[in-house]
Amino acid sequence: MRRANATAVRLLLPAFTLSALALAGCSREKPQQPQQPLTFEHLPDTTGLSQGAAILQSFKPYRMANGAVRVSGEARLPDSTKLQIAIRAAGGSASLAMAQVVVLGGRFESPPLLGDLGPLPAGHYRFEVLAHFDADWQPARVLREIGGGAGLRGPGITRARNGDAALFLAREARL
Repeated sequence: MRRANATAVRLLLPAFTLSALALAGCSREKPQQPQQPLTFEHLPDTTGLSQGAAILQSFKPYRMANGAVRVSGEARLPDSTKLQIAIRAAGGSASLAMAQVVVLGGRFESPPLLGDLGPLPAGHYRFEVLAHFDADWQPARVLREIGGGAGLRGPGITRARNGDAALFLAREARL
């Protein structure tokens, strides 16, 4: 019987030793990583960007006979400038319809806009106009004509995080 116990202990001893070593390794504290000091993000100065003549001179959303919504307007921007128009429910965050339009002769008009289930129901909507003035959004010709956007001023002009000019305006209307 003693011999059986001694054999069992010899067989189990390596398993207990490995378990003890594993547990001992878990209790060690990991070396502290040096923490980065907290800093504030430095955004470009936007003082005075919204001062000046209106870029968006007119903005008219209207409903077509088939229920689709169109948006027309005038913008003080060069030909070929791309604008994005999004329609949201008043107080909502999701876009119900969206289109990209191009300014030609100072004017723009969206294609007919429908929601996922067809015409948007009668109600109060928020229309957002967005344009970024960088090489990803605008043709090189537009950026040349506006000097890269650095000189753009007027209501809705702001700066993106990288310092590039952007236009963001919101209008509300009942359709």
